[in-house]
Amino acid sequence: MNIVLSIEAIRPPLAGIGRYAWELATRLPAQTGIDTVRYLSDGFWRELPHLEHISTKPGLPTLAKKSAAPVRLGYKDRLRQQLGRLQVFSTLYGKLLPVIAGHRLNGVRDALFHSPNYFVPESHMPSLVTIHDLSVYRYPQWHPKSRVTRMRATIPKAVQRARLVITDSLATRQEVIQEFSLRDDQVVAIPLGVDEVFHPYPKDEITPVLDLFGLRPGEYSFFVSTLEPRKNLRHLLAAYRALPAQMRQRWPLVLVGGEGWQSSDIHDDVMKAQGEGWLKYFGYVDQQFLPVLFAGCRLFVYPSWYEGFGLPIAEAMASGVPVLTSNSSSMPEVAGGAAMLVDPADVDSICHGLQKALEDDAWRTVAIERGLQRAAELTWDACVRNTVAAYQIVKTG
Repeated sequence: MNIVLSIEAIRPPLAGIGRYAWELATRLPAQTGIDTVRYLSDGFWRELPHLEHISTKPGLPTLAKKSAAPVRLGYKDRLRQQLGRLQVFSTLYGKLLPVIAGHRLNGVRDALFHSPNYFVPESHMPSLVTIHDLSVYRYPQWHPKSRVTRMRATIPKAVQRARLVITDSLATRQEVIQEFSLRDDQVVAIPLGVDEVFHPYPKDEITPVLDLFGLRPGEYSFFVSTLEPRKNLRHLLAAYRALPAQMRQRWPLVLVGGEGWQSSDIHDDVMKAQGEGWLKYFGYVDQQFLPVLFAGCRLFVYPSWYEGFGLPIAEAMASGVPVLTSNSSSMPEVAGGAAMLVDPADVDSICHGLQKALEDDAWRTVAIERGLQRAAELTWDACVRNTVAAYQIVKTG
């Protein structure tokens, strides 16, 4: 099979959809049954970009020499982010991209097109699209209006044009089927994977790296994500503040992630908690530090309102640490019975879950063991193999 893969999402910081697209782009060429892979971005043929921090994966001695200072986006990435929030630019981009991309695809014969990012142009080419979540439908208040308008125009067309829709979870698959009145055989759920760099590390190996952040192994709770309303940080901070003071001082909360849309109120809460001495916020750090920050924590906390998958949950379980997450959308599915599930709308529920997950050694032991077992089922190799199987369905159907 010949594949055309859309790679607009592959740009730093590489997380979420960008990570998914990267894993497809780098692993597909080696898969049985794949003859060629071409990359399309913003309507033009591209070479796969070189991302040093992903492709080299240096060892811990190299990490210990790196700076723990927050990483800032480059000028082009900041400009793209700002333009994307403007209604005029967003609308223009949404109208021009399908035309340019469709023109490129119509010049190719005997190939399949796969968009990992909600978008399918009109063309003669058989296509697949990955719909990661329907948050712009379920919770539009969590997105800039320009994004909601563009995505609500883009997604229905993508679903209509695609011969097969891929979702990251069964939960999102059911939402897509219901929202667009699709048949069961038109949507397939393919779980995401966990990079091999996420695994338990010996304490003596990670201590020098954690020293860069002023942290000690097993002595902090950890959260990683962009600071935005969907991640439910305000309830998490309120729940953490309700813990006994001694517990907060013994196991402070560590936040890692850049500031997202509508994050000013969240940032104010973060600054207040830092002033009280039980929270440390490091901003967006070099992604090479994440495996150590995961493996070194006592508890990974992720009481998000809504997720199409929730990849950090799987990365934490693979790192051999207990997980607390929400009992909604796809998160229980990803956790697979290994995590402490809480009601994201109930601060008391989060607080009680935190206390048990931090103090109950019997639960922690079981959670770690089950988490490692569950994470072993979630690999990028399996994700890509299942994606090739989806291609075959479209090819033969």
